[in-house]
Amino acid sequence: MKFRLLLALLVLPLGAQTTPFGTKVSDPSAAPATTTAPAAAPAAAPAAGGVSDEFVDNSVQVSPFRPTLLPEAKSTRTFQLSKLNRLGSTETTKELQRLYSAFATQSIVDGSPAGSSKAVGYLTTVTYSILQDLGDNRYLAKAAWPASGPNEALAAGVDTMALLLLEKPAKAGDTGKITGMHVGTVAVLFTPDFAPLKGRRLTLRREAFLECATLEDSPAGLQRFVEAITAGAELSATTNETIPCKKCGGLGFTREAQKGQLLDKRVPCADCASTGKLIIAVETKFVP
Repeated sequence: MKFRLLLALLVLPLGAQTTPFGTKVSDPSAAPATTTAPAAAPAAAPAAGGVSDEFVDNSVQVSPFRPTLLPEAKSTRTFQLSKLNRLGSTETTKELQRLYSAFATQSIVDGSPAGSSKAVGYLTTVTYSILQDLGDNRYLAKAAWPASGPNEALAAGVDTMALLLLEKPAKAGDTGKITGMHVGTVAVLFTPDFAPLKGRRLTLRREAFLECATLEDSPAGLQRFVEAITAGAELSATTNETIPCKKCGGLGFTREAQKGQLLDKRVPCADCASTGKLIIAVETKFVP
């Protein structure tokens, strides 16, 4: 008896785009879908009189496991360009440059009408060496990256396996460096073709990064930034700011009265770890 293997062709409508989880239709409300790479080519037909029931699953499935946890601003302030360098105002050229540098590292160039958009993950530099091509421009790689985000929310990686979504095709053994946007942890179900895991069907949970381009942090970029605000663009940057601890008044300790004692007891402040200062995320909104 002859057996035939039928391969289903998935037809994608216009507007499809690539994500770390595969190719999907552009729909902001749609959750990333688990996709399957093309199955391996059919094995050679068994010898006459014999039937083969073996099936080797070489498909690749990538699904979200843990999303990136972005910080919420604890406070909001306004930077007014019309007050720039005025006597008594906090809006100075140096402060504008600092805030723009933060804005540039939090925004990516994605082809939107405004030329950029706010990143939805932490941006960092990823150095990599490709281990395996998983299809759809997704690659399993040994990677390293520095800690990034407020209070190093994204821990540093050193010689760590990660999933990369690259803009250009690559092959096993290729090395390079990209600016990557962290999109959280994904679960990868696949069959490795590298030692010492070769041939084993398994699931790995790894950090995922998308290759991207950030805004230009330069005087020309700052000039375009100011012009966009003047034209009415609503832009903001989130930074870590150091403020005095409210609980202890910036002293690093609180006082407790002691019965029969003239001097109060000094109790280390737990909120600021006795430093007298707190680091909070502050969102700065820019207005003309």
